[in-house]
Amino acid sequence: MTVICIASQYSSAQEDTPGSLQTLADLYSACKYEEVLALSQSLHDTARLSKEQNLQRLKYTVAAYKDFGYRREADSVARLFYQKDPFYNVQKDDPLSFMRVLENYYTMPKFSVWAAGGMLLSRPVMHTVRPIIDTVARDPKYDIKGFSMQIGFEYHPTRILSISIAPSFAKYKIERTMQRSELATFRYNESSKVLTFPVIVEAGLYVLGDNFVPSVYGGAQVKYIVGTKSNAYTEAIGTYAEIPDKKDDTGFKNRTNYSVLGGARFNYNLRRITFFLDFGVAYDVKPYNDPSKKFDDIALMYQNLYIRDVFRMLEYTMKLGIKVNLQYTTIAKHHYGYKHK
Repeated sequence: MTVICIASQYSSAQEDTPGSLQTLADLYSACKYEEVLALSQSLHDTARLSKEQNLQRLKYTVAAYKDFGYRREADSVARLFYQKDPFYNVQKDDPLSFMRVLENYYTMPKFSVWAAGGMLLSRPVMHTVRPIIDTVARDPKYDIKGFSMQIGFEYHPTRILSISIAPSFAKYKIERTMQRSELATFRYNESSKVLTFPVIVEAGLYVLGDNFVPSVYGGAQVKYIVGTKSNAYTEAIGTYAEIPDKKDDTGFKNRTNYSVLGGARFNYNLRRITFFLDFGVAYDVKPYNDPSKKFDDIALMYQNLYIRDVFRMLEYTMKLGIKVNLQYTTIAKHHYGYKHK
């Protein structure tokens, strides 16, 4: 009842908001905590405060509750303060009690969206090579490269851990060469488009502060080949090689595949925005070409004397990305939020 009576003395606080905020600071300095809380409530009810003015009001409200011994109330207002400004850094002229309450909390994004794009390089892990007339070399040379684009939807159950679903699109260019004789080289060229649907668990390593945060991640993904096209021909020294048009050969692939993946990121946090550099690796569970259809491409087998190799993709990626944090939550370090001291 006393607080209600005192609040009426400040009913005109909205007429001079900056002066009222100074009065709030003066009352706190005079240890008149009950009057601080009354004026704070009056300002909340009647004044039109800017964001900075409201934060100033909440700052002294937290400190007054703390010094008054109302720790749960101080805890509640501190959470509200961080909702208004999740990136606030305490200032040297802030009330000491306010700083002591705020140091028991940290903020973290709850949800984020991100996008990334970059290069990819793949190395085939060979299982079976079936040379028919290759007399010089037994091991083909592969050059597999491309680019990928990715969109991620991220959830943070804790400050350190996050879970992402991040569909991506990749386009590959595959070049295979093999010496068939001292004068002849066989070339097989392929282009492919692939959709992937990874689930990623990431752990942030907060060893260098809150701005620069390296992280590691792992997960698994489903891959689906949208389509592939290829051609094959033999080059011989002193002769003209006609390069045929690429034809669709999607039916000879394992169109659905699975991969395990992992990698590291270097994140730079700038308030709600995060920029990152991503280095990743993924390894397929199933072969790229379907071994059960090794003899199905009659034209390739009889005209070019080639049966597709059986191999799994080992893929390396380097991507640049940007993340936008959509919602922040306040976490208490000591369960309830304050230390008993």
